[in-house]
Amino acid sequence: MAKNRNAILWGTCPRNLSGSDFAEKDASYGPLTIRRSYQPAAAGMPASWRQSTGGVDVGKRASCWSAKPSITAMAGGNLDGQTLRFLRSIPKSHIAFVSIWHEGDGKIRHGAFRLATYTAALKRFFGLVRQVQSEGWTNLHTIQILTTWSGTSPRAGSTYADTWPGSGLVDVLGVDGYSHLGSGTTLWGPAVEFARSKDIPWAVPEIGYGRTGTRSVTWLKDQVAYLTTTPGGGAHTRCAFACWFDTVGPISTPTPGNVSGWIAAAKDASQTYYSDDNDFVL
Repeated sequence: MAKNRNAILWGTCPRNLSGSDFAEKDASYGPLTIRRSYQPAAAGMPASWRQSTGGVDVGKRASCWSAKPSITAMAGGNLDGQTLRFLRSIPKSHIAFVSIWHEGDGKIRHGAFRLATYTAALKRFFGLVRQVQSEGWTNLHTIQILTTWSGTSPRAGSTYADTWPGSGLVDVLGVDGYSHLGSGTTLWGPAVEFARSKDIPWAVPEIGYGRTGTRSVTWLKDQVAYLTTTPGGGAHTRCAFACWFDTVGPISTPTPGNVSGWIAAAKDASQTYYSDDNDFVL
């Protein structure tokens, strides 16, 4: 089967972490080929992929998944065995982008943890993923998930360069972006340039309208145009995937939510750029 480096997977981060509302979203603005999910901090590192919030995706769509295990325990190597068991439980045929502590740049700015702790934990986790990849998990990918905020308003100690865990560890740079921070090159450009500097593709685990700023459907259409025509580094020819953030967030509005114009634009993107996730390759 020929693999497609020109594919962009369109997906969503629905309200229910169990994925029970994914079918409703898929019917509304699909076909959707990836789901964004994450473990609550209290859950730590799951015992297996099947028991994680990403487990329901197997055989149906690709996954972009992240967890919040103890960051100090991960950094110190105390979760190595548990993490390896978890990673090896992911079916080899399943496309999964995995990470820990998504939007770590924002959490560093807000004082949730220190930069050194974050980079040490990320390096440890990605190193374990690399070990499992070498054992035959070719559809398993590491993704560092940051915010466009660090590109549009960089601050020393939490920039893309500051939070980089080291060469050879990150397969994809993921950035979450919202309308109140900009559009097109202004919003995504710094992350794209950083991905190019590291020769890796880029992706968008969360995209949507902010609680403030533009609510015009033109913004949504402009982002689709940018994502589908703008490559990062590596061999992939456009943004690797994008997931609408269709849930309530502290700074965001459910997108496309129940707004008919937004739904129509999201559905058009899914249909126009549809690619079977089984054909996807970075």
